[in-house]
Amino acid sequence: MEVLSNSSSSKVKVEYTDPTGIYALVASDLNSRLPLRNLHWNSSSRPLRSIDSLYVELVPDENNVSPPQSRVPSSAGLTGAQDVPLPTRKSTDNRRGSEPFVSKKERRHQIPGLRQTPYVKIYFLRCDDSETYKTSSRRLLREWVKAHTPPSQSSTSVNNQENHDAFEYLIVHVALPDVQSNAVWPSRNSLNILDKVRADFNSSSKASVDRVAQILASRSPISSGPARDQFLRESNRAWEDLLSKVRGLILSSFDLRVRQYEEDIKAKSAQRNLPGWNFCTFFVLKEGLARGFESVGLVEDALISYDELSMELYTTVEEERRKIRAGDEATLFRGYTPELLAEAEAAIDDAQGALPDQPGRNVLDISLLSAERKPYRELILANDISAFDFECYVFARQSALLSRIARLLPPAGGTTGFLEQEDMMAFAEKGRRAVRFITSAGNSIREDLHSSMKCQRVTDEATLTLRFDVIENIVASWTFSSCQQLLSEIAPVQFTHQLQLMSQDLLAAGTSFEQDTGKQSMLKTTPDPLPGPPKRSTSLLGRPPSTTASPSYDSFTEDIGHSKKPLPQNEAFSGLHMLAAQRAELLVIARRSLCSLGRRQGWNISWPGITRPLPDQNSEDMDEVSLDDNPNPQANKLGIDDPISNRQISTIRGVRNKTLKTALSSRDRFISAYEDITAEACELYKLSEDHRSIEAMTADLALVRYEVEDYGTAVAILYQLAPFYAQNDWTDLETYILEACAQCLQKLDRRDEYIKVIMKILASIVRRSSHGFSPTGSETPFWNRAVQAGDNISAKKYLNDLLTAAEKEGGPVLASMKDYFADIRLDPGIRHFEVKDGFEVSLSLQYMLPAPLRVQTIKARLVSAIDGQSRDIWLSRNEPMEIKIGKTAAFLVSNTMIPGWYLLESVTMKVDNIIFTHKLLPAEHNNLLGSPRVSTSSDGIDAFGSRILVWPRYRSLETRVSLYSDVHLEETRSITCEILSGRNNISSGQLLIRAASAGLRLHTASAELSGGGSMISDQSQPGVVCFRQLSEHSVIKIKIPYRLDSEVKEISLKTETTYTTSDGCFVYGDYHALPVLLPLGVNVHDIFKHHALFSKFSISTSTPAPLRLLNCHLEGTKDFVTSSPGKPATNLSIFAKQPVSMVYRITRGERAGQNMDLIQSRLSMVIRFVCLDEEVLATVTDAFESSVKKSAFAQFSRVLLHMLSTALRAQLSHQDLDRVGLLREFTIGTFDEVHWRQILVALPQKKRQELASWLLEWHKNHSVIQLPGNLNTLPVRSITIPVDVPQTQIVHTARLRFLPPPSKERNQDNAIAVGDVVPAELILKYTRKWDTQRPGSDDGRDMTEFSYELDASSDTWLLGGRRRAQFVAKEHEVLTFPILLIPQRPGHLMYPSIDIKHVEEDAVNTPIARSPQFGGLDARLSCEVEYRNHGESVLVVPNLSSTTVSLDGEAGNRGGAWLVGAQSRQHVAS
Repeated sequence: MEVLSNSSSSKVKVEYTDPTGIYALVASDLNSRLPLRNLHWNSSSRPLRSIDSLYVELVPDENNVSPPQSRVPSSAGLTGAQDVPLPTRKSTDNRRGSEPFVSKKERRHQIPGLRQTPYVKIYFLRCDDSETYKTSSRRLLREWVKAHTPPSQSSTSVNNQENHDAFEYLIVHVALPDVQSNAVWPSRNSLNILDKVRADFNSSSKASVDRVAQILASRSPISSGPARDQFLRESNRAWEDLLSKVRGLILSSFDLRVRQYEEDIKAKSAQRNLPGWNFCTFFVLKEGLARGFESVGLVEDALISYDELSMELYTTVEEERRKIRAGDEATLFRGYTPELLAEAEAAIDDAQGALPDQPGRNVLDISLLSAERKPYRELILANDISAFDFECYVFARQSALLSRIARLLPPAGGTTGFLEQEDMMAFAEKGRRAVRFITSAGNSIREDLHSSMKCQRVTDEATLTLRFDVIENIVASWTFSSCQQLLSEIAPVQFTHQLQLMSQDLLAAGTSFEQDTGKQSMLKTTPDPLPGPPKRSTSLLGRPPSTTASPSYDSFTEDIGHSKKPLPQNEAFSGLHMLAAQRAELLVIARRSLCSLGRRQGWNISWPGITRPLPDQNSEDMDEVSLDDNPNPQANKLGIDDPISNRQISTIRGVRNKTLKTALSSRDRFISAYEDITAEACELYKLSEDHRSIEAMTADLALVRYEVEDYGTAVAILYQLAPFYAQNDWTDLETYILEACAQCLQKLDRRDEYIKVIMKILASIVRRSSHGFSPTGSETPFWNRAVQAGDNISAKKYLNDLLTAAEKEGGPVLASMKDYFADIRLDPGIRHFEVKDGFEVSLSLQYMLPAPLRVQTIKARLVSAIDGQSRDIWLSRNEPMEIKIGKTAAFLVSNTMIPGWYLLESVTMKVDNIIFTHKLLPAEHNNLLGSPRVSTSSDGIDAFGSRILVWPRYRSLETRVSLYSDVHLEETRSITCEILSGRNNISSGQLLIRAASAGLRLHTASAELSGGGSMISDQSQPGVVCFRQLSEHSVIKIKIPYRLDSEVKEISLKTETTYTTSDGCFVYGDYHALPVLLPLGVNVHDIFKHHALFSKFSISTSTPAPLRLLNCHLEGTKDFVTSSPGKPATNLSIFAKQPVSMVYRITRGERAGQNMDLIQSRLSMVIRFVCLDEEVLATVTDAFESSVKKSAFAQFSRVLLHMLSTALRAQLSHQDLDRVGLLREFTIGTFDEVHWRQILVALPQKKRQELASWLLEWHKNHSVIQLPGNLNTLPVRSITIPVDVPQTQIVHTARLRFLPPPSKERNQDNAIAVGDVVPAELILKYTRKWDTQRPGSDDGRDMTEFSYELDASSDTWLLGGRRRAQFVAKEHEVLTFPILLIPQRPGHLMYPSIDIKHVEEDAVNTPIARSPQFGGLDARLSCEVEYRNHGESVLVVPNLSSTTVSLDGEAGNRGGAWLVGAQSRQHVAS
């Protein structure tokens, strides 16, 4: 349901008949209960509408009037009814469209809606008794009802057109009870009369409407008391019943009228294409429906109807104008507006001196947009209205309705003290429509005047020029006046209050440049005190009255485009922002009119007029193009061209607006008016938070400051505006602003800022010209020649100014290349020199500035495209060259060769004192080799196209780094740097090697030639090794020790070799990654014997890759002799789960027993091996290198070998290596598996196809490669592992021997039975020959105390005798101890174990224990036991001599084997 609360001025007509004059008694009570409240209209074709209040105009029936009465005062002005005098015989209603009622039916107009008719007719009945009612009152009522029966209630056949004036009737009986008496009322008589009236005049159907009501009135005041209270209650109840019936009858009549109008409008619309159809008649008909909506308070529905009429009017007017242009005559509208023609002719006569200037004869300045200015409806019916007047009338009606919606108008009849909540959205909508109407109406006025003067043929050029000026002046004056009037109409109180608060906030904040920027700001300016127009505090246009002076234009530059401070919630009214924006648009339209008049006076305030440099005298002339929003397409109709460019000052005849006349009286007043309007528009835009419009208005304020030579303020404003236009890609406006800023800075002599602004101007010219630039350098068909010529002149001028200003600077001036160049890229293929190292690359770029540029040097920086490698190469060209607009290519040379994939990171270009730079890559870029990058950089330049491969040519210098092949674990590990001179004859060189891994320390001071020699000249600097005199095709190997702070699997190094030849100085660099983890591991297990030591070595792989063991031996010393009991280990394969074991015998040498200080107890184990993955790589690369060197592609051998080895390392898996180790052959992948295409795209294009074919053929012929047995070409490595001879102080030899029993007590087979007591003896001795730390003075005769203990499991042996004992013995002394053994179970039983320890208590008295080598008194001698019975077993049998077993198979379930008897062995007494 739609609730229309904005209908406070709705009014309908209600007619009453009062034959007895009783209305005077009830008028005050009736008016006090008006307007009607809460009406709800429910139509079948529309949604439910609610009307908050409906004002009623009570008018008497002129045909039946009461006797003359005095005027009754009423409060209708406050309650909703008109202040109407009591009717008399001679009173009439002079309102247009209202005619007095006569007894016979009035002739209705053929076009409905042209008059106002009552919705309800009321008959006031005064009758006190039934007899009077029967005799006279009933007859009068019947005649009145018969005469006023509505069409819907009439039984006669009537025309449906009567529903346009449909009404309802109501009979109101006025009862006058005697309130002073105590009689009960309403009395019986009044009730009887009311019932009789209802019975006589109400219908008997259930759906009929009750058309009879009764109200109470009193002739005299009623005193207080119970009677008064009862009277008031009954009276209020009666009045509520009456008002409810009036509301229902009004809505019923309104519904009939609306349905009839809609049917007629639908029928008329269907006849639109039929001959004779008239738009004006259709307009009046549809407007009747709109006025009906307006009368009952449905203002928004009325506005919708007028909007539909406006669109239909626009379509009809355009069709009519097309007919006129085609030569047909106007049929619907008048061809011109008489008032406009009279105004134009009067202005022309004034200008020609025929008549004196008459300011009072202005017919356009009064109520320009009022619907009452002319009898518009009569003119419409007569088809005598012009298109301009028609548009003005429709807009005036729309404006009036919007004002009612906004609750701007007081109720009908006028009241005082009216103040309601204002609807900002309605005001804003009115402003929006006003902007659209004024723009359209200006063209209509111009069209109207040209049409009216078309018949007046004049050939005089002066007269034609005068006519043109007068027409434009009238249009501008009318536009300006209309904006003034509308601005005054859409200025609500709340809006004015908010605007005052905003102005106070701006002034309180001190929004001036001096306070906002501070002393250190670049925008700080001190404008010179130049003469100029005064700054105004109020606008020239219809600004709401304010007691606060408006802020100056300086305040509007504070945070332009960035201030988004929201309005306080308690101050932000609905639609406030939109209203401010529409008011600002009206101000802009008014300013446009002012500018058009000022331009014809020679006062042109525009950006192109002050910023574009003039062409040279020799250049072709260019016509000025008018940028006015209101072009003059009708000038040719008068037979003249636009004369503005051919003269300086034109007439201002036709300008009737006093404000405009004042502004055009002088240039200073014109500029002041322009500034005031612009400042107020900027203030309104700021209130509406329209940041783009704020920027535009602020730019115009800066232009005004420029006009009055206030350059400091102008440049401060312009500095803030240029970035805004650049961000929004408004190139032309940005250029104009920058050029004005440059001129201000030049006049202020601020050179550094001037240079920056000139650079931005040139960049803006490039952006503007790039829209019409063709990649081939030619002009596209849509290129504007005038703009191009101006840009060429500007570019040359500003480029020369830039170079001149830069020369005066102390240091170089930096500039960005991306503003002037595009499509910067490198050729992906490099070109090598034939006779020397190094390479060159072609750099192509698109120069966009239409002015030649002479460049001294060009440099480009390449950065690595591989993650984790921070290396770069600089390319340069040092020869001057001239660059012109279009494509340009230059070859950049580099003597630095660092192989790898690179990206073009930056380009630098030096022009005199200006350095142009451009970065194509972001600050951080991570990309793996071969993986794609983004297609474009942040500025749109193709970065992927600048990805190139730098690769060395065959026979150029090469640096190889590898681990030193011979590794000794006791010595510092080393790397080998191998320098191959290639075709270069090097006079001197320098190897710079740097660690790329954390914790890696390189000792270049200890570097030496691997093969000896004196070619190293200097190695004093850290990380630098200098060498000299290296002839072509020679090799030097430099051994460099290194140390690691922590254990790592791989180390990284960067090498850079700088060398000098007869062709110059060159640099070769590379990145190396070396695995330092030893590929094998060795474990040893020692076994001590009395005369020898046996060591078992187990060799395994520490990586998943298999090894090939070539040789392994243990080197002895003079004190220890080593020997291998088996064959030597040669050519063995070691896999991850299959280690190799070898046993060596170690004995004391010839110096045994001598001074222990001279004993050499450290042995060396030497292992020579080949890693299987390195063997595979070496075999495949050797085969490929030999093939490619024999082909026509030898120059690509190094880059192809690197690609092949990289691919093989990535493809080799553990399973592949195990298979190669077993089969001794390797299967190479296909062409695609090696990814040759990644490398082919970076090679010369003419060689790609041939090289691809050769690679395919090579893969086909070398799919399987056999691993050779020749060791000369394999990367053999050796490792020397120090092996210390294990030390122990004492080695005991123990043996357990069974003693033979007496022959008479042992059975014939001498077997040991379970339970036998077996005598044995334990034989012990020890030696100290493996104690290499024994003092030399020890002669071996010292006594040492030991303890031994025999141990065995209780279920195998019972031990007796001396199973645990302490003894003292000398070295090599043999001792025996008796032992008894009793076996506990049969089978092979292991000998008991023995453990011998040194007794610490006795050791303290020995010289050895007291020696320092053993730590003083608390030392304990270590002991090893050679137990010769270790691993031996004894057969023990059961103690049975014979057994008897019964085998019974017939015993049934109890059958089987049964032990019958057994006989034990005879034991010998011990």
